[in-house]
Amino acid sequence: MDDVDYFEDALFTVFEHHQPAHGDPGTEEQYQNDALPAWCINKAAERCLVYRIPMASSSNTKLFAHHQWDAGVHLADMVVANAPIDVRGRRVIELGAGTGLPSLAAAAQGAAYVVVSDYPDADILHNLEVNVARLQAQAHAQGLPPRALHVAGLAWGDKAQESALCEDGQYDIVLAADVLWVSSQHENLLHSICALLRRDAAARCIVVAGFHTGRPATARFFEAARTRGLALDVEAPFHGWYERSFRGEERAWQASVGNGSW
Repeated sequence: MDDVDYFEDALFTVFEHHQPAHGDPGTEEQYQNDALPAWCINKAAERCLVYRIPMASSSNTKLFAHHQWDAGVHLADMVVANAPIDVRGRRVIELGAGTGLPSLAAAAQGAAYVVVSDYPDADILHNLEVNVARLQAQAHAQGLPPRALHVAGLAWGDKAQESALCEDGQYDIVLAADVLWVSSQHENLLHSICALLRRDAAARCIVVAGFHTGRPATARFFEAARTRGLALDVEAPFHGWYERSFRGEERAWQASVGNGSW
């Protein structure tokens, strides 16, 4: 090991560094969770999902789709735990999916119908197709029917694409991880959420944003969502808006870091 490697490792230890991006472009990764169904077991007797991270390209690096981010992993954890959402038997769509991990988890957990969507970039959509095909093969190997899991391109705010995705009805659950970091896209994102989400008190949109998004951008999004008639789930823990450290500590969302550092 080089001296610089020792130095970097020491810095990470001293400052409790946590890397929110995982994997490298083009690599295969495993998401392991003991709460996944038994048919997701691998040869090592682990319950897991295998997915590939898109290769880096001039377009998907701008979209930051060439890594698996913590927000997507946490959203997958929520799906598998059936809390605070239960996808079983529900129509689900994921926006800005990247690797599509939360969608794969939703399909594995028994969602009735899942659409995994991202910006209509050929490399990203092809990679999503690869990940969907892998899950289908995993189910087939266990003697199960194909999962109702489909890939679609969606540029947020595109009415024609939104309408096409709702031909068979709107969605009970909209999933979105790490989609708030570009504030200029908030209105387009909200347009798609409102177009896709079923008009029902039981319908839910679950948004997870990494701390790198920034508190101001997060606050702007939720204020814009309020003006569009979307409301926080006040019956959920922390009234539906909370933050979670990488150590698993949770608290109500803080408007500023002055209320306590994580």
